[in-house]
Amino acid sequence: MIRSLYPLVIALMMGVASMAQDSQVYELRTYTSEPGRQADTLKLMSYEGLPYMKKHKIDLVGVWTPIEVADERVFMLVRHKDKPTSEAAWSAFQNDAGWKEAVEKSQIDGKKPVAGIERVFLTTNAYSPVLNVEKVGNRIFELRTYITTPNNLPNLNARFQNHTLELFKKHGMTNIVYWSVRKGEATNCGDLLKALSPLGKSNASVDASLPAAGNALVYFLAHASPDAAKESFGKFREDPNWQKALKESEAAAGGPLTVKDGVKSLYLKPVAFSPLQ
Repeated sequence: MIRSLYPLVIALMMGVASMAQDSQVYELRTYTSEPGRQADTLKLMSYEGLPYMKKHKIDLVGVWTPIEVADERVFMLVRHKDKPTSEAAWSAFQNDAGWKEAVEKSQIDGKKPVAGIERVFLTTNAYSPVLNVEKVGNRIFELRTYITTPNNLPNLNARFQNHTLELFKKHGMTNIVYWSVRKGEATNCGDLLKALSPLGKSNASVDASLPAAGNALVYFLAHASPDAAKESFGKFREDPNWQKALKESEAAAGGPLTVKDGVKSLYLKPVAFSPLQ
Protein backbone atom coordinates (compact mmCIF):
# COMPACT_ATOMS: atom_id res chain seq x y z
CA MET A 1 0.00 0.00 0.00
CA ILE A 2 2.80 2.41 0.95
CA ARG A 3 4.69 1.60 -2.24
CA SER A 4 1.57 2.12 -4.34
CA LEU A 5 1.16 5.60 -2.88
CA TYR A 6 4.75 6.61 -3.57
CA PRO A 7 4.25 7.62 -7.24
CA LEU A 8 1.21 9.67 -6.25
CA VAL A 9 3.20 11.52 -3.60
CA ILE A 10 5.97 12.26 -6.10
CA ALA A 11 3.43 13.49 -8.67
CA LEU A 12 1.85 15.79 -6.12
CA MET A 13 5.25 17.16 -5.12
CA MET A 14 6.09 17.84 -8.76
CA GLY A 15 2.74 19.55 -9.17
CA VAL A 16 3.50 21.85 -6.25
CA ALA A 17 6.88 22.70 -7.78
CA SER A 18 5.22 23.50 -11.11
CA MET A 19 2.67 25.73 -9.42
CA ALA A 20 5.48 27.65 -7.71
CA GLN A 21 7.17 28.16 -11.06
CA ASP A 22 3.92 29.22 -12.69
CA SER A 23 3.21 31.84 -10.05
CA GLN A 24 6.10 34.02 -11.18
CA VAL A 25 5.70 37.01 -13.46
CA TYR A 26 7.84 37.05 -16.59
CA GLU A 27 8.89 40.26 -18.27
CA LEU A 28 9.89 40.16 -21.92
CA ARG A 29 11.80 43.33 -22.79
CA THR A 30 12.45 44.50 -26.35
CA TYR A 31 15.39 46.90 -26.63
CA THR A 32 15.50 48.93 -29.84
CA SER A 33 19.10 49.93 -30.49
CA GLU A 34 20.14 53.15 -32.14
CA PRO A 35 21.14 52.38 -35.76
CA GLY A 36 24.44 50.52 -35.84
CA ARG A 37 24.68 50.23 -32.06
CA GLN A 38 23.37 46.76 -31.23
CA ALA A 39 26.90 45.74 -30.17
CA ASP A 40 27.02 48.73 -27.80
CA THR A 41 23.66 47.74 -26.35
CA LEU A 42 24.96 44.24 -25.64
CA LYS A 43 28.21 45.60 -24.21
CA LEU A 44 26.32 47.88 -21.83
CA MET A 45 24.11 44.98 -20.76
CA SER A 46 26.87 42.45 -20.20
CA TYR A 47 29.61 44.59 -18.63
CA GLU A 48 27.47 47.01 -16.65
CA GLY A 49 23.84 45.87 -16.62
CA LEU A 50 24.31 42.32 -15.32
CA PRO A 51 26.11 43.28 -12.08
CA TYR A 52 23.49 45.90 -11.27
CA MET A 53 20.66 43.50 -12.12
CA LYS A 54 22.19 41.00 -9.70
CA LYS A 55 22.62 43.72 -7.08
CA HIS A 56 18.93 44.66 -7.30
CA LYS A 57 17.74 41.04 -7.46
CA ILE A 58 16.45 41.03 -11.04
CA ASP A 59 16.46 37.39 -12.17
CA LEU A 60 17.80 37.18 -15.71
CA VAL A 61 16.51 34.24 -17.76
CA GLY A 62 17.79 34.94 -21.25
CA VAL A 63 19.05 37.45 -23.80
CA TRP A 64 18.71 37.05 -27.57
CA THR A 65 19.30 38.86 -30.83
CA PRO A 66 17.31 38.20 -34.01
CA ILE A 67 18.71 35.84 -36.63
CA GLU A 68 17.94 38.55 -39.17
CA VAL A 69 21.06 40.75 -39.16
CA ALA A 70 19.15 43.89 -40.19
CA ASP A 71 17.08 43.63 -37.00
CA GLU A 72 19.17 45.37 -34.32
CA ARG A 73 16.81 44.76 -31.43
CA VAL A 74 17.83 42.85 -28.32
CA PHE A 75 15.36 40.71 -26.38
CA MET A 76 15.69 40.10 -22.66
CA LEU A 77 13.60 37.82 -20.46
CA VAL A 78 13.56 38.31 -16.69
CA ARG A 79 11.28 37.00 -13.97
CA HIS A 80 9.93 38.40 -10.75
CA LYS A 81 7.95 37.27 -7.74
CA ASP A 82 5.15 39.64 -8.80
CA LYS A 83 4.55 42.94 -10.61
CA PRO A 84 5.19 45.24 -7.60
CA THR A 85 8.51 43.47 -6.98
CA SER A 86 9.42 44.08 -10.60
CA GLU A 87 8.67 47.78 -10.46
CA ALA A 88 10.58 48.24 -7.21
CA ALA A 89 13.62 46.37 -8.52
CA TRP A 90 13.79 48.26 -11.81
CA SER A 91 13.30 51.57 -10.01
CA ALA A 92 16.28 50.81 -7.76
CA PHE A 93 18.28 49.70 -10.79
CA GLN A 94 17.54 52.82 -12.84
CA ASN A 95 18.32 55.12 -9.89
CA ASP A 96 21.58 53.42 -8.98
CA ALA A 97 24.37 55.99 -9.29
CA GLY A 98 26.76 53.41 -10.74
CA TRP A 99 24.32 52.42 -13.48
CA LYS A 100 23.60 56.06 -14.31
CA GLU A 101 27.30 56.70 -14.72
CA ALA A 102 27.69 53.68 -17.00
CA VAL A 103 24.83 54.86 -19.22
CA GLU A 104 26.32 58.34 -19.36
CA LYS A 105 29.67 56.95 -20.50
CA SER A 106 27.97 54.82 -23.18
CA GLN A 107 26.63 57.85 -25.04
CA ILE A 108 27.93 58.82 -28.48
CA ASP A 109 27.04 62.26 -29.80
CA GLY A 110 24.63 62.59 -26.90
CA LYS A 111 22.75 59.36 -27.72
CA LYS A 112 22.52 56.23 -25.59
CA PRO A 113 22.89 52.84 -27.33
CA VAL A 114 19.21 52.08 -26.67
CA ALA A 115 16.57 54.20 -28.39
CA GLY A 116 13.61 52.62 -26.57
CA ILE A 117 12.37 49.69 -24.48
CA GLU A 118 9.05 47.88 -24.75
CA ARG A 119 7.92 45.68 -21.86
CA VAL A 120 5.43 42.81 -21.90
CA PHE A 121 4.41 41.12 -18.65
CA LEU A 122 3.45 37.47 -18.93
CA THR A 123 2.14 34.65 -16.76
CA THR A 124 2.76 30.97 -17.41
CA ASN A 125 -0.10 28.89 -18.77
CA ALA A 126 -1.16 25.87 -16.72
CA TYR A 127 -0.17 23.39 -19.44
CA SER A 128 3.28 24.88 -20.02
CA PRO A 129 6.35 22.80 -19.21
CA VAL A 130 8.43 24.20 -16.38
CA LEU A 131 10.94 26.65 -17.81
CA ASN A 132 14.39 25.15 -17.27
CA VAL A 133 17.11 27.80 -17.46
CA GLU A 134 19.93 25.72 -18.88
CA LYS A 135 22.75 26.09 -21.39
CA VAL A 136 22.02 23.35 -23.89
CA GLY A 137 23.80 25.20 -26.69
CA ASN A 138 23.79 24.73 -30.46
CA ARG A 139 20.15 25.73 -30.86
CA ILE A 140 18.06 28.70 -31.84
CA PHE A 141 14.83 29.91 -30.28
CA GLU A 142 11.56 30.77 -31.94
CA LEU A 143 9.34 33.37 -30.33
CA ARG A 144 5.77 32.87 -31.50
CA THR A 145 2.86 35.23 -30.87
CA TYR A 146 -0.81 34.50 -31.63
CA ILE A 147 -3.71 36.96 -31.61
CA THR A 148 -6.99 35.10 -31.20
CA THR A 149 -10.40 35.73 -32.68
CA PRO A 150 -12.97 37.03 -30.13
CA ASN A 151 -13.32 34.84 -27.01
CA ASN A 152 -11.18 32.07 -28.46
CA LEU A 153 -8.05 32.19 -26.28
CA PRO A 154 -9.44 29.39 -24.03
CA ASN A 155 -10.13 27.28 -27.14
CA LEU A 156 -6.66 27.94 -28.50
CA ASN A 157 -5.07 27.02 -25.18
CA ALA A 158 -7.14 23.83 -25.07
CA ARG A 159 -5.90 22.87 -28.53
CA PHE A 160 -2.30 23.45 -27.48
CA GLN A 161 -2.76 21.50 -24.26
CA ASN A 162 -4.57 18.55 -25.82
CA HIS A 163 -2.80 18.29 -29.16
CA THR A 164 -0.22 20.83 -30.25
CA LEU A 165 2.52 20.43 -27.62
CA GLU A 166 2.78 16.68 -28.11
CA LEU A 167 2.76 17.05 -31.89
CA PHE A 168 5.50 19.67 -31.72
CA LYS A 169 7.56 17.25 -29.64
CA LYS A 170 6.80 14.41 -32.04
CA HIS A 171 8.23 16.40 -34.92
CA GLY A 172 11.47 17.41 -33.23
CA MET A 173 10.60 20.74 -31.63
CA THR A 174 11.38 21.59 -28.00
CA ASN A 175 8.59 23.23 -25.99
CA ILE A 176 10.23 25.86 -23.75
CA VAL A 177 7.40 27.87 -22.15
CA TYR A 178 3.85 29.07 -22.90
CA TRP A 179 2.41 32.33 -21.60
CA SER A 180 -0.59 34.62 -21.57
CA VAL A 181 -0.30 38.38 -21.20
CA ARG A 182 -0.72 39.18 -17.52
CA LYS A 183 -4.30 40.00 -16.57
CA GLY A 184 -4.89 43.72 -16.18
CA GLU A 185 -1.89 44.82 -18.27
CA ALA A 186 -2.39 47.92 -20.42
CA THR A 187 -0.52 46.36 -23.35
CA ASN A 188 -2.73 46.25 -26.43
CA CYS A 189 -2.50 43.91 -29.40
CA GLY A 190 -0.85 46.55 -31.57
CA ASP A 191 1.91 47.13 -29.02
CA LEU A 192 2.38 43.41 -28.47
CA LEU A 193 2.73 42.69 -32.18
CA LYS A 194 5.13 45.59 -32.66
CA ALA A 195 7.33 44.40 -29.80
CA LEU A 196 7.43 40.69 -30.68
CA SER A 197 7.02 40.44 -34.46
CA PRO A 198 9.72 40.41 -37.14
CA LEU A 199 10.56 43.92 -38.32
CA GLY A 200 7.96 45.32 -40.71
CA LYS A 201 5.60 42.38 -40.19
CA SER A 202 3.53 43.41 -37.19
CA ASN A 203 0.26 44.06 -39.03
CA ALA A 204 -2.72 41.78 -38.40
CA SER A 205 -6.47 41.93 -38.93
CA VAL A 206 -7.26 43.10 -35.41
CA ASP A 207 -8.12 46.35 -33.67
CA ALA A 208 -4.68 47.50 -32.46
CA SER A 209 -6.24 48.97 -29.31
CA LEU A 210 -7.71 45.61 -28.22
CA PRO A 211 -6.19 44.52 -24.88
CA ALA A 212 -3.57 41.81 -25.36
CA ALA A 213 -4.57 40.21 -22.04
CA GLY A 214 -7.19 37.59 -22.83
CA ASN A 215 -6.52 37.75 -26.57
CA ALA A 216 -2.94 36.56 -27.07
CA LEU A 217 -0.71 33.53 -26.66
CA VAL A 218 3.08 33.95 -26.51
CA TYR A 219 5.52 31.06 -26.41
CA PHE A 220 9.07 29.88 -27.05
CA LEU A 221 10.23 26.85 -29.00
CA ALA A 222 13.80 25.67 -29.56
CA HIS A 223 15.23 24.13 -32.74
CA ALA A 224 18.59 22.98 -34.02
CA SER A 225 18.46 25.68 -36.73
CA PRO A 226 15.98 27.77 -38.75
CA ASP A 227 16.05 25.09 -41.47
CA ALA A 228 15.30 22.40 -38.89
CA ALA A 229 12.39 24.51 -37.63
CA LYS A 230 10.91 24.82 -41.10
CA GLU A 231 11.29 21.09 -41.69
CA SER A 232 9.62 20.30 -38.35
CA PHE A 233 6.71 22.63 -39.01
CA GLY A 234 6.27 21.15 -42.48
CA LYS A 235 5.88 17.67 -40.98
CA PHE A 236 3.66 19.04 -38.22
CA ARG A 237 1.24 20.66 -40.65
CA GLU A 238 1.01 17.47 -42.70
CA ASP A 239 0.35 15.28 -39.65
CA PRO A 240 -3.18 13.77 -39.86
CA ASN A 241 -3.60 14.21 -36.11
CA TRP A 242 -2.92 17.95 -36.42
CA GLN A 243 -5.25 18.30 -39.38
CA LYS A 244 -7.98 16.55 -37.44
CA ALA A 245 -7.43 18.70 -34.32
CA LEU A 246 -7.42 21.86 -36.43
CA LYS A 247 -10.61 20.95 -38.24
CA GLU A 248 -12.47 19.92 -35.10
CA SER A 249 -11.41 22.96 -33.05
CA GLU A 250 -12.40 25.39 -35.78
CA ALA A 251 -15.72 23.64 -36.34
CA ALA A 252 -16.50 23.87 -32.62
CA ALA A 253 -15.56 27.58 -32.53
CA GLY A 254 -17.37 28.47 -35.75
CA GLY A 255 -14.16 29.52 -37.50
CA PRO A 256 -10.40 30.04 -37.09
CA LEU A 257 -9.06 30.55 -33.58
CA THR A 258 -6.59 33.23 -34.70
CA VAL A 259 -7.13 36.40 -36.71
CA LYS A 260 -5.81 36.80 -40.25
CA ASP A 261 -2.03 37.41 -40.14
CA GLY A 262 -2.25 37.04 -36.37
CA VAL A 263 0.45 34.37 -36.02
CA LYS A 264 3.98 35.75 -35.84
CA SER A 265 7.29 33.89 -35.77
CA LEU A 266 10.62 35.46 -34.82
CA TYR A 267 13.87 33.48 -34.83
CA LEU A 268 16.34 34.42 -32.11
CA LYS A 269 19.84 33.34 -31.13
CA PRO A 270 21.06 33.50 -27.52
CA VAL A 271 24.01 35.78 -26.77
CA ALA A 272 27.10 34.49 -24.99
CA PHE A 273 26.03 35.77 -21.56
CA SER A 274 22.47 34.46 -21.76
CA PRO A 275 21.70 31.96 -18.95
CA LEU A 276 19.20 30.17 -21.22
CA GLN A 277 20.88 28.80 -24.34
